[in-house]
Amino acid sequence: MFTVLVGAFAPDPGPLAYRAIRLSSSGGVEGVERIIARNDDEAAALTARMANTYGVDLWERGRFLDSFPSLSVRVPGAVA
Repeated sequence: MFTVLVGAFAPDPGPLAYRAIRLSSSGGVEGVERIIARNDDEAAALTARMANTYGVDLWERGRFLDSFPSLSVRVPGAVA
Protein backbone atom coordinates (compact mmCIF):
# COMPACT_ATOMS: atom_id res chain seq x y z
CA MET A 1 0.00 0.00 0.00
CA PHE A 2 2.75 2.46 0.95
CA THR A 3 4.58 1.84 -2.38
CA VAL A 4 1.45 2.74 -4.33
CA LEU A 5 1.11 6.04 -2.46
CA VAL A 6 4.77 6.97 -3.00
CA GLY A 7 4.38 6.36 -6.74
CA ALA A 8 1.28 8.56 -6.81
CA PHE A 9 3.29 11.54 -5.53
CA ALA A 10 6.41 11.01 -7.66
CA PRO A 11 7.19 13.93 -9.97
CA ASP A 12 5.92 13.57 -13.52
CA PRO A 13 8.93 13.03 -15.81
CA GLY A 14 7.12 14.98 -18.53
CA PRO A 15 6.54 14.02 -22.13
CA LEU A 16 8.97 11.80 -23.98
CA ALA A 17 11.67 13.80 -25.76
CA TYR A 18 12.94 11.85 -28.77
CA ARG A 19 15.85 13.08 -30.89
CA ALA A 20 17.27 11.59 -34.09
CA ILE A 21 20.98 12.33 -34.43
CA ARG A 22 22.11 12.36 -38.09
CA LEU A 23 25.69 11.16 -38.42
CA SER A 24 28.38 12.59 -40.70
CA SER A 25 31.11 10.84 -42.70
CA SER A 26 33.62 11.56 -39.92
CA GLY A 27 31.37 9.92 -37.31
CA GLY A 28 30.33 13.26 -35.84
CA VAL A 29 26.91 14.84 -35.65
CA GLU A 30 25.55 16.30 -38.87
CA GLY A 31 22.27 17.43 -37.35
CA VAL A 32 19.55 16.76 -34.80
CA GLU A 33 15.84 16.26 -35.50
CA ARG A 34 13.07 16.30 -32.91
CA ILE A 35 10.85 13.21 -33.24
CA ILE A 36 7.24 13.45 -32.10
CA ALA A 37 6.09 9.98 -31.08
CA ARG A 38 3.90 8.38 -28.42
CA ASN A 39 6.33 5.59 -27.52
CA ASP A 40 9.71 4.01 -28.31
CA ASP A 41 8.37 1.77 -31.09
CA GLU A 42 6.76 4.65 -32.94
CA ALA A 43 9.90 6.78 -32.57
CA ALA A 44 12.06 3.93 -33.91
CA ALA A 45 9.79 3.44 -36.94
CA LEU A 46 9.93 7.15 -37.79
CA THR A 47 13.71 7.36 -37.27
CA ALA A 48 14.43 4.28 -39.40
CA ARG A 49 13.02 6.15 -42.41
CA MET A 50 15.42 9.06 -41.83
CA ALA A 51 18.71 7.20 -42.26
CA ASN A 52 20.98 9.32 -44.42
CA THR A 53 24.23 8.31 -46.11
CA TYR A 54 25.93 7.68 -42.77
CA GLY A 55 23.06 6.65 -40.49
CA VAL A 56 20.98 7.96 -37.59
CA ASP A 57 20.97 7.30 -33.84
CA LEU A 58 17.76 7.55 -31.78
CA TRP A 59 17.82 8.97 -28.25
CA GLU A 60 15.14 9.80 -25.69
CA ARG A 61 16.77 12.41 -23.47
CA GLY A 62 19.90 10.62 -22.14
CA ARG A 63 18.63 7.15 -23.05
CA PHE A 64 20.10 5.59 -26.21
CA LEU A 65 17.44 3.55 -28.02
CA ASP A 66 18.78 2.38 -31.38
CA SER A 67 21.13 3.03 -34.28
CA PHE A 68 19.98 2.91 -37.90
CA PRO A 69 22.70 2.45 -40.54
CA SER A 70 22.38 4.11 -43.92
CA LEU A 71 19.80 2.67 -46.29
CA SER A 72 22.57 1.50 -48.63
CA VAL A 73 24.00 -0.64 -45.82
CA ARG A 74 20.58 -2.10 -44.91
CA VAL A 75 19.45 -2.82 -48.48
CA PRO A 76 22.18 -3.86 -50.94
CA GLY A 77 21.92 -1.85 -54.15
CA ALA A 78 19.80 0.90 -52.61
CA VAL A 79 20.79 4.52 -53.08
CA ALA A 80 20.98 6.42 -49.78
